[in-house]
Amino acid sequence: MKILIVGLGSIGTRHLRNILSLGYSDIFIVSRSGILPIEFSSLSVYPTLAEALSSSSFDAAVICTPTARHCADAKKVLAAKIPLVYLEKPVSNSLAEVDELLLLSQQYVNNVVVGYDLHFDKGLQKVKQLLEDNIIGKIVSVNAQVGQFLPDWRPLQDYRHGMSAKKETGGGVMLDLIHEFDYLLWLVGKPSLVACQYVHSGNLEIETEDVCEVLFRFENGVVGTIHLDYLQKKLVRNCLITGSTGTISWNLADRNVEWINQNKEQEFFSYANEERNDRFVTIMQTFLQNEIDPRLTNLETGIESLKWVIAAKYSAENGVFVNPQTFKL
Repeated sequence: MKILIVGLGSIGTRHLRNILSLGYSDIFIVSRSGILPIEFSSLSVYPTLAEALSSSSFDAAVICTPTARHCADAKKVLAAKIPLVYLEKPVSNSLAEVDELLLLSQQYVNNVVVGYDLHFDKGLQKVKQLLEDNIIGKIVSVNAQVGQFLPDWRPLQDYRHGMSAKKETGGGVMLDLIHEFDYLLWLVGKPSLVACQYVHSGNLEIETEDVCEVLFRFENGVVGTIHLDYLQKKLVRNCLITGSTGTISWNLADRNVEWINQNKEQEFFSYANEERNDRFVTIMQTFLQNEIDPRLTNLETGIESLKWVIAAKYSAENGVFVNPQTFKL
């Protein structure tokens, strides 16, 4: 299998190492510098995606460029009719090109996967199972939050010059931490109403928003909130789901799930021995083997989470409630 990796930043490097660990070796890189780190020096490198696509055909492409370039790069890959396409989340930083991208993806038989790796987290899988087993009855509300200190994300890089700090590259806490929007779509369904406020606190010397609060209602009547921030010094990532007969609490930082049923009986699931990279390995393995797996996010669903974020941004900037399903810029 010939695999093309487009972009070799932190996530591209992670995917490359994982692909090599899975036993794949016919790997080609697109990197603007045209130079690879010593550990990858045996691999072929192209300075541009156009040059790579004109020089050879590929069985799979993994797109890891900055968010603002995702659509443009994905369109080139789809125009080349590569059968397996892995697009890092989010699909884009705007809705401008997503219809064209979706149309291109429908022109030939392929499998386009958006990189929402949290679906492969053992804890979220447990939460989904509990919901499907009706352990807490009808869902009434969900409250998700994530906070992590941006300077700690990529220790070898000055965060003030990275993608997250710049509007033009698609940075900001809402797009960076879009996982929360995505996994709530996966667990609960589509939102029908959203209100939002975000702020640029000025504490991090960046131009993008670093704190955000979202209020929403789903099509099925469930209500909830999402909190996102770049400021918490210790990682916080959790979700509380309240049902008619019990509650479920997922904590990614501590790697556990707790739930209470209608008899007030409390149970606990721990996956403390799991490493963060395990889910990245599993999602990449599943993608490259072209498996039919409900944990994988297709392009249409990836666009749904992006619509939710863009609608939330519009709400914050215009002081209105928005329906993400009918929202048009």
